[in-house]
Amino acid sequence: MITIYMPALQDLWFRQQFMADEATMSYNTAWGGTIPFPETEWERWYESWLIHHENKRFYRYLKNSETNTFVGEIAYHYDEERFIWLADVIVASEYRGKGYGTSGLQLLCQAAAKNGVDVLRDDIAIDNPARAMFLKAGFTEEYRTDEIVMLKKNLADLPRRILVIGSPGAGKSTFSRKLRDKTGLPLYYLDMIFHNSDRTTVSRDDFDEKLSEILNTDEWIIDGNYQRTLPLRFENCTEVFFFDLPVDECLQGAEARIGQKREDMPWIEEEFDPEFRQFILDFSKDQLPRIYQLIELYADTKKIVVFYSRQEADAWLEA
Repeated sequence: MITIYMPALQDLWFRQQFMADEATMSYNTAWGGTIPFPETEWERWYESWLIHHENKRFYRYLKNSETNTFVGEIAYHYDEERFIWLADVIVASEYRGKGYGTSGLQLLCQAAAKNGVDVLRDDIAIDNPARAMFLKAGFTEEYRTDEIVMLKKNLADLPRRILVIGSPGAGKSTFSRKLRDKTGLPLYYLDMIFHNSDRTTVSRDDFDEKLSEILNTDEWIIDGNYQRTLPLRFENCTEVFFFDLPVDECLQGAEARIGQKREDMPWIEEEFDPEFRQFILDFSKDQLPRIYQLIELYADTKKIVVFYSRQEADAWLEA
């Protein structure tokens, strides 16, 4: 899985290495090819791009999280002469042809949109094969000269793919229904996918197949925790609403709905199942650490909202 990583100062050896590599920088031949990046410049550059960026510059490494390997970089900056935001995606030559550039461009667009950029552009050399990657990612050709093609993408048009997660009884499903009514986005309950009406459950393969079908559609709201598939859903979403409520409120919420017909469950709960109750009691110990790990991992590219009360969720919907 490709994720983004904010490098430490000492990690800039990787940037120095690929900027000096002729194969990696072949796209830059018309402008001089390789670019020197001596260690004496690291601190000044780091301060400008990663510390005092003034919301006009964004820079991250692309990282293969399975091998813990840096594979490239993504960045954007505000061009104050042309008043436009310009993108930059570079994959080191030895890692090309694996889809990393496409994934990186998607992550860059998500980060830019999250940070309020409306339109992202890139001016690439007329013979740069990366043009196909940008077009595949939804960029369009704005104009061309004998030397460059200017590509652009309206980030305001990005589809919305929303996760609503948190402990049972926290109010996720009520919020999801209100959010569906407000946005018009299709809503899917993971409980309705996992449970049959006779109180049996589907197989893992059937669940994963149905979830994959949903994830491959343009827009959605998915309500449910189901931690095994949470990393996959984080990777595919654009927004996360996380309910981190006190356990007592979650227990009260779960108990209050017993005996009620619900659209998010295929049967009516007739009692507070002891095993389910224990799951809620153990949620902060068993589930929260992993959720916050994912939130930290995707904080740069996903819009993440944490609610600590139902009142906060209601206020967000009414805003």
